[in-house]
Amino acid sequence: MNGTTLLAADPTATQAWCRAFLAQLVACGVQHVAVSPGSRSTPMTVAADRTDGLELSVHLDERSGAFFALGLARASRRPVAVLCTSGTAAANYLPAVVEAFHSGVPLLVLTTDRPPELRGIGAPQTIDQIGLYGTHTRWTANVGTAGSEAPGEAASLAHQAVVRATRQAPGPVHVNIGLREPLEPPAQDPPPVGLLPMPPEHATVEPGPLLELLGTERGLLVAGPMDTDGPGVEAIAELSRRTGWPILADPASGLRRGPHTSQTPVVASGDHLLRSTWADDHRPEVVVQMGAMPTSKGYRLWLDRVGTDRLVAVDHLGRFPDPAHRVTDRVAAEPGRLASELLDHLDGAERSGPWTTTWTDADSTAMSTVHAIADDGPFDEPGVVTALHHSLPAGANLVVANSMPIRDLDAFLPTDERPLRILANRGANGIDGMASTALGVAAGSPEPTVLFTGDLALLHDLGGLLATRRLGLDLTVVLVDNDGGGIFSFLPIADSDQVDHHRLFHTPHGLDLGGIAALAGGRLHEPTDATSLEEVLGSALARPGLDLIRITVDAATNVGLHRAAASAVQRALIGDGG
Repeated sequence: MNGTTLLAADPTATQAWCRAFLAQLVACGVQHVAVSPGSRSTPMTVAADRTDGLELSVHLDERSGAFFALGLARASRRPVAVLCTSGTAAANYLPAVVEAFHSGVPLLVLTTDRPPELRGIGAPQTIDQIGLYGTHTRWTANVGTAGSEAPGEAASLAHQAVVRATRQAPGPVHVNIGLREPLEPPAQDPPPVGLLPMPPEHATVEPGPLLELLGTERGLLVAGPMDTDGPGVEAIAELSRRTGWPILADPASGLRRGPHTSQTPVVASGDHLLRSTWADDHRPEVVVQMGAMPTSKGYRLWLDRVGTDRLVAVDHLGRFPDPAHRVTDRVAAEPGRLASELLDHLDGAERSGPWTTTWTDADSTAMSTVHAIADDGPFDEPGVVTALHHSLPAGANLVVANSMPIRDLDAFLPTDERPLRILANRGANGIDGMASTALGVAAGSPEPTVLFTGDLALLHDLGGLLATRRLGLDLTVVLVDNDGGGIFSFLPIADSDQVDHHRLFHTPHGLDLGGIAALAGGRLHEPTDATSLEEVLGSALARPGLDLIRITVDAATNVGLHRAAASAVQRALIGDGG
């Protein structure tokens, strides 16, 4: 390009394109854009700030900003946009994009880029951003240069992006936007353009083989993690009552807590029951597996051991999880909508026979046994779960980190009529971005939000937690700190004397995490028993700002409690001779 003058943008045309694009997002239901600052994204950032109906939050770190948007989208059940500059900024969105793809969260990923003439020549802060997220988006588009086409084309592109992100299989879409200098917008706003309405959703539900299976007496509903709304939860509960099929409810399914549990055979101890030989003696003929793969490893082990005659996977995201290679039928439908459709083919009578009673009685026995173990043991993760169960107000949001917290919740959280919205990033099951996800949930819900996390997960997103005060949000963090990754203590290699398990797997950090509270502008609490934890939770939820509740635990103790609970449930159900 020696001697060649670089092309220059028309700032008015650029801003008109950006404003039309963002105005169309608003017309399609987008209310928030999470922005991470950068030079190349200047025209889009300014346009977003000037667009009526669009709230803007600023995030210093792209990874945290994307997880914040993910949490906000889940809490509000609306698509949320993220916006960043070029280069590695765009790459930092990848973990949240992956989670959004696998959990079906509609994210509009807007990355800005150099114009075509500056790509591939070593221009600073430039990488190949076209198709950056690979197979982890529902749709991608590349805009060579914003402003080179009429604003109406920008509106049409934005409309298509929202439709692709929200319809059929929801998930992230990626729009890469090339921008030429000068990047500064003109002082005068461009004229508005005509916008497109969102088309009505005409989702049809095909129940597949389930209609012929509804009369089966020995059936079981397995509800994995899913973002089903209130009517969907009630439809699944009603399906359970009319078929007499118990629901093995993952904590993140939306079915473990709520008013429906008083009349519905919801089983909270599924992991314990399926690890027991009791489950081998009570094999269902049909299992309907809804949503993502349940947290329970006991479920996967049980499928490997005995399985079932028919395993129907119900999922509208195309996952149909099948690690045991036992799925016989696949139904592409959102579980709540499918349940509603199936109810039309059943009479109004509820069915509860010996099969239903056998499972609910076993669940009652198992949960009583498990809680006796937790109550008699040292104050540890099970005691923390019990305190959360007792203390969280109806309607609260409980955001749960992966690794041990979600497994502790699965093992020790009973059913209850008080609703509790439990959210976990169970799409890709990573521990990154949890603080930011929780802040997004807090931003999208008027109800109090609690993050239940381990120490490594919190350290993975420390920058996200530091945004609490800057964003003006309220968050209570319940931190179980075992100085490392407690889940690795459950691995068989933990008992080996041939490797340094503590150094290679437990990954101790040796940090005093209590200092995070002051760093983030919050209050620190360090309860030492369940009673004081419940008191601290009550006071923390009653006031604004950040509260960090740190409970020091021991990984080996938690392993012992989990194994003791499994053994005790086996004895309670089968006896010593089982």
